Amino acid sequence: MPDNLVLDFFAGSGTTAHAVMNLNRADGGSRKYILVEMGEHFNTVILPRVKKVAFSDKWKGGQAVLGNGSQGMSHFVKYFDLEQYEDTLRRADYGNHAAPLFANTLEDLARYVFLRDLKLLDAVRLDLEGNQVVVALDKLYPGIDLAETLSCLTGKWIKRITADAVEFADGSTADLAAPRWDDVKPLIWW
Repeated sequence: MPDNLVLDFFAGSGTTAHAVMNLNRADGGSRKYILVEMGEHFNTVILPRVKKVAFSDKWKGGQAVLGNGSQGMSHFVKYFDLEQYEDTLRRADYGNHAAPLFANTLEDLARYVFLRDLKLLDAVRLDLEGNQVVVALDKLYPGIDLAETLSCLTGKWIKRITADAVEFADGSTADLAAPRWDDVKPLIWW
């Protein structure tokens, strides 16, 4: 079918993506694909292959053959890098601490609330006087695409992105410089 969704949960070298792209090029279809890969070679193998196939359908000796009926294609790739549960546990600090768990200091409260997770303690600051939680998302997830992340968290389609905000298709907006706590809370609490 020209509009199927193809799932490959062992993406390997990206052969499924390559085949779907070639089928779309051949019959004008609009098939989409989802690849799942645990390996570290997404950036070194799969993504370069997808870019290469999008650029041209004909290659020789590692070079694109331009002209002679070769075709490039418009292609959009979205990928998610998921943190593994084991990575989160590895960073958690359950060591013996001199202060009791509830010593009524802001630092102890934060350690308790955020399960002594060093990654969260670096990125999250409690402002009890202002009654808010301040999150430095770049410390929590380096290189985060906040607009796309908020879209995934809320289930809303993005209509427009500016330097300061993202506007969703339903007319609501989210501040990218200082996102609301309720919007980013699912990133923090497991």
